[in-house]
Amino acid sequence: MRRLFISFFLLTLIACGDHVTMTDVTYVSSFEGGQRYAAGAVTVLSLHGSHYQMGRQYGMLMKYDINSLYHSAIDGRFIGKENFTYDRLKQIAYLVYSVYPQKFKDIIIGMSETSGLGLEKQIILNAIEMFPKYNQVLPALCSGIAVWGDYTGGGPLVFGRNNDDTDYYREFGAYTIVAVFHPTDSGQPTAIVNYAGLIYAPSGMNRDGVFLELNSGNVEWIYPDRPLIFSTLFSFLEDYSTLSELYPAFLSIKGDATLSSIVNVADDREAFSYEISAFVEKNDDVKRRYQDRQGLLVATNHFVDPSWGIAPPTPDNDYSWTVKRRDNLLTLAERYKGSFDVERMKQVLDTKIDDGGATQPNETIYQIIAVPKERLMWLQAPGNFAWQKIDLNRFF
Repeated sequence: MRRLFISFFLLTLIACGDHVTMTDVTYVSSFEGGQRYAAGAVTVLSLHGSHYQMGRQYGMLMKYDINSLYHSAIDGRFIGKENFTYDRLKQIAYLVYSVYPQKFKDIIIGMSETSGLGLEKQIILNAIEMFPKYNQVLPALCSGIAVWGDYTGGGPLVFGRNNDDTDYYREFGAYTIVAVFHPTDSGQPTAIVNYAGLIYAPSGMNRDGVFLELNSGNVEWIYPDRPLIFSTLFSFLEDYSTLSELYPAFLSIKGDATLSSIVNVADDREAFSYEISAFVEKNDDVKRRYQDRQGLLVATNHFVDPSWGIAPPTPDNDYSWTVKRRDNLLTLAERYKGSFDVERMKQVLDTKIDDGGATQPNETIYQIIAVPKERLMWLQAPGNFAWQKIDLNRFF
């Protein structure tokens, strides 16, 4: 009788098709072995196969969103309001694409076959975060805070991350999704958080519970002929299972960084910050920085490791916001020491700069809270959707 009940239940799930619900995750659609789910307002993709096959799945499952974002970002914003020409966008986008690993090119090629954009426009969409960053000094953007040990009262490590950008990127914030890749040709299951149709990892977590996120670093020019560090981070998540394995991988970036960056990494026990210079003239252009205080790591957009010999920006410098945001996070960490959990981290990330936090009123595009030990994420895009829990265990 029990077997009959279970069989009937499974048949009911199958028959319901698009109406299958797993707690707060709702099945939406499938294509060629990939699935699309909705976790509240957040789209979660579960993609399977070779990188090319996963690209085809991605393109079909997100067809409407990809085309909508293209028209909003490319036609509406960059050409319509920011005075870019199509040819200039194409030039920058192909510079980005030309240094991609083949496996990530395969995703984009596969996506272009099913999204309806075609390869050229798919490549252009993939570079929407890069257009304003070429041929100009980079702004001070993004912040991260990791707490563990005494700061969480013995609870699991919690990481909070603000992804900041030029204010008009809030127009694209609603398209922020979680894409989980299950490659059969190389690598382990990896979840990346990005806009629909973009294939690289400004933030992500893999099945082994390694989390990472990228902030801009000290002001430097961008180097378009080098591999995009965002795609390098995607490869790292696919290829490495521990923070100790990541250490030599980050050292291999020496003299090969697209732009000055600060990459923060964490697992269930600790966190590190990699300060990466893009100046090839430096003899030592990658430094790994450990905790600011026992159980606490804070990083914004200036190098903190004293061995650089670089003074932080002064108050009369436009870049000084990075110091204020770092100081604010350090202060909040002490105020809430011993009580940090996901809800407390939400409170910290919901605190704006002028109120003693690090969140930019107009420039924080989306925010992430990660608990690597439990393979959990929370995602929020201010002005577009509120905090939503994503249980990656369901997809890893």
